[in-house]
Amino acid sequence: RPNDKKHLEPIIIYHHPLLDKKFGIPPDLPVLGDDEIKQLIDDFVKAAQLAQQAGFSFVDIKHCHGYLGHEFLSAVDREGAYGGSFENRTRFLREVVSGIRAESPGLQLGVRLSAFDFVPFRTGPDGIGQPEPLQGQEYLYAFGGAETGVEIDLSETFAFLDLLLSLDIQLVCVSAGSPYYNPHLTRPALFPPSDGYQPPEDPLVGVARQIAVTAALKQHRPELTIVGSGYSYLPDWLPYVAQSVVRAGQTDFVGLGRMILSYPELVADTLAGKQLDRKRICRTFSDCTTAPRNGMVSGCYPLDQFYKERPEAKTLALVKKEN
Repeated sequence: RPNDKKHLEPIIIYHHPLLDKKFGIPPDLPVLGDDEIKQLIDDFVKAAQLAQQAGFSFVDIKHCHGYLGHEFLSAVDREGAYGGSFENRTRFLREVVSGIRAESPGLQLGVRLSAFDFVPFRTGPDGIGQPEPLQGQEYLYAFGGAETGVEIDLSETFAFLDLLLSLDIQLVCVSAGSPYYNPHLTRPALFPPSDGYQPPEDPLVGVARQIAVTAALKQHRPELTIVGSGYSYLPDWLPYVAQSVVRAGQTDFVGLGRMILSYPELVADTLAGKQLDRKRICRTFSDCTTAPRNGMVSGCYPLDQFYKERPEAKTLALVKKEN
């Protein structure tokens, strides 16, 4: 959306049989060529240089949520040096890492990874999310997913962790799926974003799924520093679950996203032994997602007085009503 926040101008590295239809991508849209990808890699390296010059200690090479790095991991039928085999699908990562190490020595690297993926979901007749139909075909585009499209297979995810270790990348933040086509996997919530669907499962199932996958990854490569995510749905129980999974060695850290928007002091209050402020605990209303998808600043509009008083709050209410 480089020109109009409501108008997609997609740049893709392969044509996806389900996502192309879902997002209206024409079949004749050219995919990025290998030379264009090399230019993008140079851009990533330059961005890392700027980050280091600005005083940052590390950069995150994202491989999650349908963004470029994640797209490479599922490019099984792309031709050329950046698609097909696992080696080719991870070439982008290796070349970005090599460039950063050459141009920004001392800058640490991390990766946020969608450890598994499912088929895209759509809103069913009852408003509940359901998987896009495959018409009996095998689904090959879910990195960390089985060919059914709705099950997990971590074989390549384990191989990806092995690759990270070989590249001396220590920090891995684990996520899942994409908030744009199967958001219940990424961030379990009771209330969907305005362009989403009602959850097809109890959100606690989604939390447990991410905890289990993160634990499996930590067991596979205990040498890596693993950050788990997907905890914000737990509200008042979050500190206790976080303590349990860290104590049991299922993850090294618990990463908080939406919760920090509504209650940035939650961690400090927990460590200080204070009673939590229940009025500020995230209730997964998804306004922080609905707002930016409609060209507005992200924030906790329901619970944060600053955002409640912004003019976008009225616009957001109209958007939600229309949807």
